[in-house]
Order: sequence, then structure tokens, then C-alpha cells
Amino acid sequence: MQMQQTLGYLGLAPFLLALVFEKLSPALFNIAAEQVFIFYSAIILSFIAGTLWRKHNDKLSIKLQLYSNIFSLLAFFALLLPNYLALVILAVIYPAILYCEYYFDAAKNEHKSYLRMRLNLTMLVVMMHIIALLLWCT
Repeated sequence: MQMQQTLGYLGLAPFLLALVFEKLSPALFNIAAEQVFIFYSAIILSFIAGTLWRKHNDKLSIKLQLYSNIFSLLAFFALLLPNYLALVILAVIYPAILYCEYYFDAAKNEHKSYLRMRLNLTMLVVMMHIIALLLWCT
């Protein structure tokens, strides 16, 4: 579990760097810091949505596969929207994926520490989206 936590929290670094670089240098590699933030968010959302995917062919697995694809497609379509709308949509999808993970996890009691970590990461990411929204869209 320690490696999962380390990697999970390290995954916050690009969000933080984009927020910090906005104040220091508005563009990273000739790309606006807000675009870097939004692109990274969409990529991470698609990655997390992929964790819902199950290899079985039962009704629950099929439902989770559909949710996984819907979340990934929403993240992609957010890239096509104005930044303020993309930030809001992406910030809403993170808790939705967490809810699906929790709701459909038959072994919740065995995965408490993982789900706690996911809750912490989700709250931090949503907070950073709110900060980004306030920084770049007000």
C-alpha cells in the first residue's frame, strides 16, 4: 500500500506545478499553465476511470465498463470546452468516479485504507480545481 500512496500523492505534483508556474511563468513549454493543468486532469481522470474496468462479463462488470468509458469520454470532451467549464466538469467527475469505486466495491472493508487514500486525493484534486477556477477564470 505504501507504493500506491507514494505514487498517488506524487501524482498531485503536476497539478501543483501548473498552479505555481502560472504565477512564475504563465507558459510551460509555450503552453499556458491552465492548459497543462486541464490536459493533465483529463489524462488522470481517464487513468482512474480505467481502474473501474473489470475483466468479467457479468452485469456489474459491464456496467462498470460503461461508466469507465463515459467518464473517459467526458474528460476528453472537457478538453474541447472553455477552460472554466472544463475545470468544473473535471472537478465533478473525480468524486463521481470515487463514488462508483466505493459503491460497487464488494470488498469495501478490505480496501478501507485504499478508499481513504482515494478520498483524500480526490478532495485535494477537487480543491486544486477550485483554486485553478478562481485563479484563471475570475
